[in-house]
Amino acid sequence: MSSSTPMTNTAFRRPRWTFLGTGFRPFFWLGALMSGLWMLLWLLLLKGQWYLNGYFPLPYWHAHEMLFGFVSAIIAGFLLTAAQNWTGRPTATGPSLLLLVLLWLAGRTVMLLGNTLPPLIVITVDMAFIPCLMFFIARPIIATGNTRSLPLIGILGILASCNLLVHLGGAGYFPTVIAPALQATVNVITLLMVIIGGRVIPFFTRNALPQTPIRQFPWLDRLAIGSVAAILIIEAITGVSPLMGVIALTAGGLNLARLLGWGGYKTLSRPLLWVLHLGYLWICAGLMTKGLDAYLPGDYRSIAIHLLTVGAMGTLILGMMSRVALGHTGRRLELPQGMIWAYVLLTLGAIVRIGGPLLLPAHMMVVLLLSGGLWIAAFGLFVFRYTTILWRPRVDGRPG
Repeated sequence: MSSSTPMTNTAFRRPRWTFLGTGFRPFFWLGALMSGLWMLLWLLLLKGQWYLNGYFPLPYWHAHEMLFGFVSAIIAGFLLTAAQNWTGRPTATGPSLLLLVLLWLAGRTVMLLGNTLPPLIVITVDMAFIPCLMFFIARPIIATGNTRSLPLIGILGILASCNLLVHLGGAGYFPTVIAPALQATVNVITLLMVIIGGRVIPFFTRNALPQTPIRQFPWLDRLAIGSVAAILIIEAITGVSPLMGVIALTAGGLNLARLLGWGGYKTLSRPLLWVLHLGYLWICAGLMTKGLDAYLPGDYRSIAIHLLTVGAMGTLILGMMSRVALGHTGRRLELPQGMIWAYVLLTLGAIVRIGGPLLLPAHMMVVLLLSGGLWIAAFGLFVFRYTTILWRPRVDGRPG
């Protein structure tokens, strides 16, 4: 993660428990663990081997938990750590970080209990996490006048609003709003990936391969980000429409042009780099497919969603966790032995989930079981290889 204001050792105290030293440690570990366990639970639910007493239909529960459970945990771990780098001030550590972790765990618990609790309790408990996360991230950003990072606070606010709408729909107040709110959530997270990806992918590539020409154009960055923000607004107003299709196709093209300037062709020997370029490529494919859905017959909408979720979110999350955990524990930026297979397994899982319904429409259960199993294996391998890294102190003796 780049830093406009480098952290200083004197600004941070070493907590009594290393695991609560910096946000990436608990949230990367718990998020990866949860993603595998919840995916297994989802597959058992699909097979009828488990019953969930929730007020969401099962597909909505699955979408909610992967977006507001898994993805939100990784966003928390990344932003809590990045904001410290950007501002030189701590975000949440020790007891305050423990509070955030407990709020996130409480949200996952009430979402499992569902209708056994009053809806107001489920909504209140699950809603608490993101606003508290906003507070701990906004505090150092506002204090240091880091205006470049202020939009990230707004994005978290939109995520919290989407979560509220999903819950109100599930509780029966606005039942028709669940699907649009979940779609808006995918768009918001896509916008966040475009913003953060544009900061860190060329930065990481330049640092690791200084001889590689990295071409960045401020005007292109603004258009690429602005077009994705426009999708969020237009789709919320019009749904799938010719206007939304044009904007999505344009956004896909602009972000592809942006990606091509980051020297991805030079990263094939560096898994920690090419996985991030691949993740961003999934974004471009998802945006273009979303645009095509407005003009072509067929279910391109589902394909676009899984390009952006399983492909882009899954790949970028796995790649970012792998890289950030090494760099922020003082280790060499070399992928642990065998970890490359996690990238391969996840990529295969994304291909199966996206291509399977097109090639094997009569065997959807097989497709879902195979893609889900590959996802579980990929994130299970991350947990296996990174538990020691995330739970033990930095190897260079510094706090964090």
